[in-house]
Amino acid sequence: MLRSALLAYRIAPNNVRLFSASCKTRIQGLLSARPFGFAYDERMLAHDCPYDSTMAEKPERMKLIYERLVNEKQLEKAVNIPARPATDEELALNHPLELVKELEELKTPEQCEDYCREFNSPHPFRDKEILWLGPRSMEAARLAAGASIDLVKASVEGRIGNGFAIVRPPGHHAYGKTPQGYCVFNNVAVAAKYAVEKLGLEKVAIVDFDIHPANGTLPSVRDDSRLHLTSFHAYHHGAFWPFEREYDYDTKKEQIFFPLNGAMNTEGDYLSAFHHVLLPVLKEWKPDMILISAGFDAGYCDIMLDMGQSVKAHGYGHMARQLAEVAPGRTLAILEGGYFPHNYVESAHMMVKGLQDNTQNAPLPAVEYPPLVQGPLRETILNNIHHHARHWQCMRDKLERVQQQQKRVGLAEYTPSPRLFLGHGIRDYWNMVKEMRAVRTREWFPPLDAATTQASIDKIDAVKKAYDYSKPCPTHAEGALMEQLVRHSLYFELIQAKLSLITDLGRKGACRQLHQECTGLSVHVQRILRFPLWKDSKYDDLR
Repeated sequence: MLRSALLAYRIAPNNVRLFSASCKTRIQGLLSARPFGFAYDERMLAHDCPYDSTMAEKPERMKLIYERLVNEKQLEKAVNIPARPATDEELALNHPLELVKELEELKTPEQCEDYCREFNSPHPFRDKEILWLGPRSMEAARLAAGASIDLVKASVEGRIGNGFAIVRPPGHHAYGKTPQGYCVFNNVAVAAKYAVEKLGLEKVAIVDFDIHPANGTLPSVRDDSRLHLTSFHAYHHGAFWPFEREYDYDTKKEQIFFPLNGAMNTEGDYLSAFHHVLLPVLKEWKPDMILISAGFDAGYCDIMLDMGQSVKAHGYGHMARQLAEVAPGRTLAILEGGYFPHNYVESAHMMVKGLQDNTQNAPLPAVEYPPLVQGPLRETILNNIHHHARHWQCMRDKLERVQQQQKRVGLAEYTPSPRLFLGHGIRDYWNMVKEMRAVRTREWFPPLDAATTQASIDKIDAVKKAYDYSKPCPTHAEGALMEQLVRHSLYFELIQAKLSLITDLGRKGACRQLHQECTGLSVHVQRILRFPLWKDSKYDDLR
């Protein structure tokens, strides 16, 4: 019986729900016990920028991660899935062959840099923004896509369980017709489409926790009900790249977006969003496989520092483990961003621990859920619950509990505030620069100075020293942690008023000032919203 069930799961994973609960548990145990898989090939190190040594996406990223996993013996019993170039047919699942041909024709550094500067797309928002290429980039990009496909194939065929594709260039910003944002081919979209088109999976979920939106992945999967996309990303009411409305929370049923309108959200904040929205929806949807777009640039002390997020490394481990519990033996990570080595190496190490469950002797340090989610993210979580209640029973149930709690503590029923968008002027300015072919192709982000680098290393080391393996990892029933979501409308009315002033700056064309004001406000406001508003005189400027 168990062998028949396992065969049925391999052919069509959703058939597992036809069997008894005990049989299902045993099947999932067998899947979890399969060896960990990984893909890594040093030929991808040849993707290097020949005209700018300051590029943050550099070859050492994947090499340092791989070396750390080897040194920690995390790959000792793992299965190495050899990387091979994706074929034209495989790339055509998401990219036109005309693009493949264009890229193949780039032979010199001069040709590569000029290609990255071109503005000739019929979609002005989707031209080559923040893209660099070298003469061997196409070789690496084919390998990254091919390795991602074969990792998926190995998991479906039962040769591995969970796994990690340590690949570059990254992929989640690449549109079908346009590479951008350090990305050439969209590795996760190609792999997901291969899973449903070629391997017969019925449902594949993509979870992207990179700090930047999955703006290339979204149009690649948006119209395919077999593919579900979740993206956590900096948004700042549209004042963060790519400065577009469609990355707010009000998505279609098959997408969940967590636009981050404040800086310095912690691993506890992210895990609370998992607990309240993402995990219930995925459990209701029942994916056959989960692909993680694993970017670590939302990590604590990555290069955006206090303008970024604050997810400590072990938080990535807990996120990966919780996803792996939804799709045991079928959860695969594909490397995206992360640009400060001390952060992304530790974060990848912890994420792999999360994918290698406790049966593989991979305990995780304890993580704490905050008593109150940071204010802007709390509003985003509530907005998602309210919006997706029309799509999912679990969100309808959650919304009912939210409203009951609001009433119980004497607060008004929750309704989303009017949406605010601050990206108009910035987007227009960016497009104008592209039309003039004045887009910079070099030195976008200056490297951190020595003092800042050392301070960041010291902070990350302090976190590592404080890891606590003695506490059990917290588990919470679906109804728990509701108090995190109490919504005090006064706070948000004050924020709305302040942000309205910033919007006026945008209408006057003060784009640079708009971006600085909005990002600065987000940092300032997020520090307020964990505490009663009027207890500290330094917040009087928000009166």
